[in-house]
Amino acid sequence: MELWQYYRILRKRKWLIILGSLICISIVGFMLFVKPEGYQAYTTVIEKLPDNQNVSIFTSPFLQVDPRIRLANLMELAKSSTVIENAYQAITKSGVKMKSDDPEAILQTLDVEPLIDTMIISLSVQASDPDDAVTVVNYVRHSLIKRYNELTYGSAAKTYGFIRSELPKAKAKLIRVQDALRDYKANNDAVMLTVQTNALIQEMTQYKTNLAQFEVQAKQAKARLANLKSELQVYPKKRQQAVTMQSNPVWQELQLELAKEQIELQKMLKSRTLQHPDVQALRSQIAETEKNLKSQAKTILGSDTWTADPTRDALVQNYINSLVELSAAEAGRVGAKKVVEGLTPDLSALPDKEAHLAELTAEEDAAKNTYSLLRQKLDESSIKANEADTISALETVDPGVVPPRDMSKKLLKFLLAVILSPIFCSGLAFLFNYLDNTVRTSAEAEELLKSPVFASIPLSIGQAIVGKKTNSVVGNAYQMLSMNFWIKSTGMKSRTVLIASAEPNVGRSTIAANLAMTLARDGGKIILVDADFRQPSLHKIFKVGNEKGLSDVLTGEATLRDALIPTSVQDLLLMTTGKIPHNPLRLLHSEAMSDFVCEINELADFVIFDSPAGVAFADSTLLGSLVKNVVLVYAAGTVPRGSEDEFRGRLEQVEANIVGAVLNKVRPEDSHGYYHFRSGYSDLAPVEQNNNDNPKPSKPRVITVSSDDEDLRIGA
Repeated sequence: MELWQYYRILRKRKWLIILGSLICISIVGFMLFVKPEGYQAYTTVIEKLPDNQNVSIFTSPFLQVDPRIRLANLMELAKSSTVIENAYQAITKSGVKMKSDDPEAILQTLDVEPLIDTMIISLSVQASDPDDAVTVVNYVRHSLIKRYNELTYGSAAKTYGFIRSELPKAKAKLIRVQDALRDYKANNDAVMLTVQTNALIQEMTQYKTNLAQFEVQAKQAKARLANLKSELQVYPKKRQQAVTMQSNPVWQELQLELAKEQIELQKMLKSRTLQHPDVQALRSQIAETEKNLKSQAKTILGSDTWTADPTRDALVQNYINSLVELSAAEAGRVGAKKVVEGLTPDLSALPDKEAHLAELTAEEDAAKNTYSLLRQKLDESSIKANEADTISALETVDPGVVPPRDMSKKLLKFLLAVILSPIFCSGLAFLFNYLDNTVRTSAEAEELLKSPVFASIPLSIGQAIVGKKTNSVVGNAYQMLSMNFWIKSTGMKSRTVLIASAEPNVGRSTIAANLAMTLARDGGKIILVDADFRQPSLHKIFKVGNEKGLSDVLTGEATLRDALIPTSVQDLLLMTTGKIPHNPLRLLHSEAMSDFVCEINELADFVIFDSPAGVAFADSTLLGSLVKNVVLVYAAGTVPRGSEDEFRGRLEQVEANIVGAVLNKVRPEDSHGYYHFRSGYSDLAPVEQNNNDNPKPSKPRVITVSSDDEDLRIGA
C-alpha cells in the first residue's frame, strides 16, 4: 500500500480519529485533574539480621539463610488475614473516628512491596482522606510487628507461664520437707549421720535434683509443642509460587479452521445465494466449528509451581527440636529415676533413725535444688518474654506518611495522552478499514458487478438535478455518466435502456431521472418511462400527476399522446406508471408490453425505463428481456450479500445486454472526481442551465406518433 492510500484512509476516517482522540484526552484529563483522587499513605519496616557477636536467646522462624525467602515471608505475613483482622480490631477498639472511609474498606487497599536489594518492605493503603490513610497504615504496621513477635517469641511466654505456675508448688514442697526434717530432729535428739551416710545422701540428692530438672524440661518441651502445634494449623503445607498459562492448541486450530470456513463462505456468496445447498452445508459446518470453539478454553495450565511455606518450615524445625528435647528429658528422667530407685535399698539398710533422717535430708536438699532451678528458669523466661518488646528484629524505618503530590507527573501523563491518543485512534482507523468489506470505489464495484462503471455519483442531499445549477460536483458526475453512455450506445442494438439494481434503496429512480435530464441537455431526444409498479417515484421527482401512464397505455385506456408528459427539461418527455395494477407481472408479460417497447423504441434517441429491485421482484428481469440493454446501479458503502451475482445471472438467462454500471452514493473522500473538482475548480461560479445553449442538429429529428388523427412531435 502506497503512502497516499494511507493518507486516504486517515482522511476518510478523520472524524473517528478526532472524536476518539478528544474522548481519550477528556477521560485522562478527568481522571488526573477532575476526579477526586485518593491519598496513599506509606510506612516501611525492616527485619534486622542477627549480629554474630551477640547471643540470640531465641531462634526466629524468619531467620532463613536466603534473604529473598525471608523477605517474601515477611510480605506474606503482612498480607495475612490475622494481621488484617488484628489491625481492624485495634482501630475499632481505639475509638478513632474515620473522617471519610470505613477502616475495613481501606484495609482492602493494602499493598505490600519490597524495596529492591534491601530487607525493607513498604506497606501502603489508600483513602479519600490523608489522615485516615496514615492512621490505618500505622495500625497495620503495629499489627505486623506484634504478629511477628508472637511467632518469634511466643514460646517464651508459654514457658514463663508454666514455670510461674510450678514455682509455688516447689516452694510448698520445700517448706513441707523442711518442717518434717526439723520435727524429726527435735523428736529424736538430732541423730548424727556418719560419713558414709552423708555421701549416700549427697548422691541421692544429686540424682533427685536431676530427676526434678528433667521433669521440668519435659514439661517445658510439652508446653512448646502445644504452642507450635496450634501455630502449624494456621499455615498451609505448601503455597503456590508461580502459575504459567499457555495457549490451547485445540482452540487455536479451531479458530484457524473457523477463519478459513468464513472466508470460503464469503467467496461462495459472491456466486451463490443463501439458499444454495453448498452454502447451507458450509454454514452448518461453521456453526458446528463455533460450537466446538466455545467448548474449548482459550488458555490452559502450562505449569503450576508450589513451594513449601518458609514460616511453616521454621515452625516444623522448632517442633522437631522440641520433640528431641522432650525425648532427651524423658530419657534423663528415666535414668535418674532408676538410680534413685537403686540407692533406696542402701538407705533402707541403715538403722531406722539414721535411715529416716537421711531420707528427709535428701528430700530437703532435692527440694531446695528444684526450687532454686525453677527460680532461675523463671528469671530466664521472664527476660526472654520481655525480649519481644525490647529487642524485636522487626523495626520501623519510616512511620506512616502521605507523600506530597507531584503535579509534573500529572502534566507528563496528560501530555502523553495528547500524543498517544491520535496514534491509537489512527490505529483503530486502519483496523476498521481492514475489517471493512463494503464496496466504496469504482474499482471495487467493477470487480463485484463485472461491468465497467460509467460514473461514481457523490453522496449529496437531494440528488435529483431538476432545475439545479451546473458546474456542481453532482452535475459534473452525471455529465461523465452521459458521455460514457453516449460512447457505449454505439454498440447497442436498440435505443431502450433499463435502469436496474439487485437491491432496493440504491437510488435507481434518481439515477434514471438525472441520466435522462443530462442526456436531454446534451442534445438527445429522451423519453423516461416509470416501469416501477411497486414504488413509483418519478412523478414525485418531476412534480407531475400520475393519473395516466404506462398501465393505462398497456390496457388501452390511454394513448401515447395522453401518457407522455412534457417536463421542464427541453427534449425530455416523461411517462409515469399510471394506475397501479393488481398483478404487475401479468401486465408486463403481456403482448401489449412487447408492442409498446418496440413502438416507443422508434420515438426518441434513448428511452430510459425505471424498475423495482431485481432480487425482490421479477419485474426487472422481465423488463430486461424486453428492453435488452441494462445499466446496473449499486450503492456505495454496502456489504455484498450475493444478490448482485444472483440478479446478474437472471439477466444473462434472458440474454439481456448489461451495458455498464453506476456507483451511487459515493462518499466525497472515496470520489476522485469530487476531490479534484473541489481542489482545482471550486472557484467556478455555478450558472443557470440554459437549454438554448444545447447545440441543435442541422436537421432536427421529428418523431411522429399517430393518435386520433393528431401528431405528437418531439423536437419539431
